[in-house]
Amino acid sequence: MMDRIKVVLDELNQSKPQGQMNMRLRVLEDDDYKNGVSDQASTVLADAFHSYGAFDWLAEVEPDPDKVDTMKKRLVKYAVAVGECLLRSSGGFTLVAERVDNDGSTSLVGALHSWPETDRKSGFLDSLKSAFRDIRVLFRVGLPPATSTWKSTRLLLNRMSACFIFETKREEAMIGHPEPYWYLCKIGVSSNAQGCGIGRRIMQAHTRIADALDMDIYLETETEQLMKFYEKCGFNVLIEYKVECKGSAPLEPIWGMRRIKHALNQT
Repeated sequence: MMDRIKVVLDELNQSKPQGQMNMRLRVLEDDDYKNGVSDQASTVLADAFHSYGAFDWLAEVEPDPDKVDTMKKRLVKYAVAVGECLLRSSGGFTLVAERVDNDGSTSLVGALHSWPETDRKSGFLDSLKSAFRDIRVLFRVGLPPATSTWKSTRLLLNRMSACFIFETKREEAMIGHPEPYWYLCKIGVSSNAQGCGIGRRIMQAHTRIADALDMDIYLETETEQLMKFYEKCGFNVLIEYKVECKGSAPLEPIWGMRRIKHALNQT
């Protein structure tokens, strides 16, 4: 699989769109996790996701107003770490976009986390496998951050537990599609490089990879602006829902979107 992914990226890297910055697309390899490149990708994703309303919804339980933004940053960082752990244990990949300057130096400006999923069965063994995977993640990334009081920490954990509906709704939306599909967990561009077509280029790379492997892609979004962008990339809304937690206002709306393999890409 990785050889085919590299072929797709090599083809894209040889065809630079007119008017776009000079960039290189590649998938992180084992050495990148040793020399800190994966940390750079995580930083870019955390930077991009800091503006997402879901993290506002989680961080607002912090009773000290001066600590809300810090709590939000810690939550984003934790979510990115969990995503990276899941993709590495599920045979996924981190796709990065590196800006190439005139002197040949590079800087990481965009990243994407994605891994293959299937229409899971609901039997005992399947539930057990899923539980073991979640336990491994906790051992690797640790427990989520705590707020300044026990009461607000308990509310935070309740809200985080409510977010498991993302997985439930994904499985619900993809019922009847037992073949493996890509779950695009996170995609982001560094705040100082947005508006340069980097996100479009990264998405183009992923859709071509999916087409080369005859696989669909599924993702979630909470903003209408991004929903319209994904529609131009060939995605269609499969499901719309809200995240509810007792004693809290719901987080809504959430759109679950699917791109069928070889769908028309308008970007």
